[in-house]
Amino acid sequence: MFTIAICDDDERIREFIQDCVNEFFSVSGAQYNFILCKNGEELDKKLSSGDVSINILFLDVEMPGKTGIEIKNSLQKNSAVEKIIFITSHTEAMQQAFGLRVVGFMNKPLDKKLVCEWIRNIYKEYSSKEGITFGDKVYNYDDILYIKSDGNYLVAKLSNGKETASERMGVTSFLKKLENRFVRIHRSYIVNLSHVQRIKYNEICIDNEEAIPLGRSFSEDVKNKYDDYVLAKVKGRMGW
Repeated sequence: MFTIAICDDDERIREFIQDCVNEFFSVSGAQYNFILCKNGEELDKKLSSGDVSINILFLDVEMPGKTGIEIKNSLQKNSAVEKIIFITSHTEAMQQAFGLRVVGFMNKPLDKKLVCEWIRNIYKEYSSKEGITFGDKVYNYDDILYIKSDGNYLVAKLSNGKETASERMGVTSFLKKLENRFVRIHRSYIVNLSHVQRIKYNEICIDNEEAIPLGRSFSEDVKNKYDDYVLAKVKGRMGW
């Protein structure tokens, strides 16, 4: 799961970045989680467990106790943190902040657009490595139109019109592995909401104009999830 860590002694900064992240991911429906720390010692404690993997660390340069520079230096040989973005009020501190895993800097007061841009770029790189496995290949989430069951096997229809190799697994079990934008619409079908064009009484039309059957028992839940997905997407674009 994509993990964002925020280490800053200012609660307002932590909350601001959290809000930016929540707004960004409300559009995609992707799964993510936070690690929040108000000082370097808290971050050290989280990392010492050995089971933490951080994709983005928003790190304050100046904090009481262990500074952001000291934390950065201690992470040189720690692969648990993939990328570091420094937060600072003093540009003169940037010279010391360069180093392995450091990909950028943000000045206080933070700019919402810049925070979202960093999240977008890093998540895009992350998601290009993540995806759904069928056979011996991994497919990006965005390329999946829908997944259908054929007996004990699943096959995905791709946006390029092709189908994947089959994967032996049940619909219910496979759905648990997917992002929230994937919804079960029938006992034999899972659809990617980002490719849905319209929902009719007993079928769903997707980007390629293909109509997929909508099961009666799934109909209400699917419509509610689709409405929530569209609303979140609109809010994200409007900055609400």
